[in-house]
Amino acid sequence: MKFRRGSGILLHVTSLPGPHGIGSLGREAFEFVDWLVDAGQRFWEVLPITPIGYGNSPYSSPSAFAGAPTLISLERLAEDGFLSPDEVPPPGDFPAGRAVYPEAIRLKREAVEKAWRRFREEASERRRKDFADFQAEHNPWLENYALYKAVKDHFRGAPWYEWPEEIAFRRKRALQEWGEKLADRIEETKFAEFLFFRQWKKLRGYCNERGVKIIGDIPFPVSYDSADVWANRELFLLDEKGGRRALGGVPMTGHSGVSQIWGNPLYDWVTMSEDGFYWWTRRFRTVLELVDVIRVDHFSGFVVAWHIPPRAETSAEGQWFYGPGAALFGLLEKKLGTLPIIAEALEPVHFEEAKAILELMEFSSTRVLQFAFRGKKGSPHRPENYPYNSVAYTGTHDTDTAAGWFSGLGPEEKKTVLDYFQDGREAINWKFIRRALASAADLTVIPLQDVLGLGSEARMNAPGQSAGQWEWRCLPGVLTSELAERLAGMTRHFGR
Repeated sequence: MKFRRGSGILLHVTSLPGPHGIGSLGREAFEFVDWLVDAGQRFWEVLPITPIGYGNSPYSSPSAFAGAPTLISLERLAEDGFLSPDEVPPPGDFPAGRAVYPEAIRLKREAVEKAWRRFREEASERRRKDFADFQAEHNPWLENYALYKAVKDHFRGAPWYEWPEEIAFRRKRALQEWGEKLADRIEETKFAEFLFFRQWKKLRGYCNERGVKIIGDIPFPVSYDSADVWANRELFLLDEKGGRRALGGVPMTGHSGVSQIWGNPLYDWVTMSEDGFYWWTRRFRTVLELVDVIRVDHFSGFVVAWHIPPRAETSAEGQWFYGPGAALFGLLEKKLGTLPIIAEALEPVHFEEAKAILELMEFSSTRVLQFAFRGKKGSPHRPENYPYNSVAYTGTHDTDTAAGWFSGLGPEEKKTVLDYFQDGREAINWKFIRRALASAADLTVIPLQDVLGLGSEARMNAPGQSAGQWEWRCLPGVLTSELAERLAGMTRHFGR
């Protein structure tokens, strides 16, 4: 699918300002949409909105389908009658500009528990029907996830492969017994998902009414400790005891020499193909209910994936295995219609193979301006080399901010960058924004930190580190009308 020339902002929902220690789907989200419109932006890239996993990351989620209850707005619950006003906790004394996950998770969970009790006792027939319809629409992932979460909580967060064998391997009698034993907690988890989807659809509706489209994520890998793997072991490369036969990751590249072993299990593509990729069809269909455009993280994995032996010391010990490629996406388009896909992270070793699939399916691919200075002038990340059917980023959630990146360069490297831009005294973040907007790429996406000109203290995530990640939040009041006017003027100037 080709996109009309436009631009947008990258901002995870957790990074919005607001009460209760973390960004939410409340008033601040709607005000951000209004600011996007004033700034001339037509896209909001939100990254995954699934529950977080290890290191606060939504990319290591316990579910590829569920929404994150931590993003639920408690004020909206009161406005909609799920809570009384006095049941909404006060904002609290949280540090400015940082997400506080443990406290935010506790506050949201306690509030949802209260809402659940109120719903059981007082809900109208209409609301009960809405809840029943939601469960029917999202079965079976919702049933599996709710049971998985209830059992995991019962065992104090232990991963499914450390549970008693009967429930770890989903024996029929164990499923029934645990389902009965934890029935209320299971229903409460379903109810939390009902609340999330309800609030999210209101926000998406408001975005679309105001001419803003949402870009959401489908990460290629899923977490080993997830409802997806627990409920569908046959779809992954696992042994008879549930252990991983291969680990995901990437080879040690020449420019960095860094070993990346992600630890996620790999897909059994042969088994997945036997039912027409039903699991993937459900996954794409569910995400398309929530967003307008899908950014597929690590798209290359569908073409070819690096399989690392479970006991390998470095990722260099792996080997390439081919995935379904165009066969999968062709089948998905037959079932779901034209797919609005942005393909991220094309593996350079097999770039031409991935590029051929992108051209066949007319998918857009990403370019990152920060990467333009790593190698030769022919780099696909240099703006003068961007094709029309691409999406230009000044940076991503995994890179430093433009200002932080530039400040970390040596004197000669800084001179090379400044010679490239030749934009006088304009701050480096605006040099990046201007060049990305001016490029031939159909879409330009700018992390909000770059619009604000923030340094490394505002970096969202540093791959390979777990502490202190995904915590940056936008401060109240910084999204001014003057900033919107400046960005809108530049956006108009370059025909976006």
